Amino acid sequence: MNVARLQPQPHPSCPVCGGPNECAAASSGSFTTPCWCVEVQVGPDALAPVPAHDRGRACLCRGCLGR
Repeated sequence: MNVARLQPQPHPSCPVCGGPNECAAASSGSFTTPCWCVEVQVGPDALAPVPAHDRGRACLCRGCLGR
């Protein structure tokens, strides 16, 4: 898959807490933009509180990833 051809969803809010997720890719509209989340591994426990309709649509914020 060519990541440069994909465009991230423009969702600047965390789907769990509603706060800013600081996703550089969502802000810039390109997955080629470096983002803090690239270095983070997201496990199933972190994704559990994300509503089903929001999964895969927006990044979690650092605070919710650390819970």
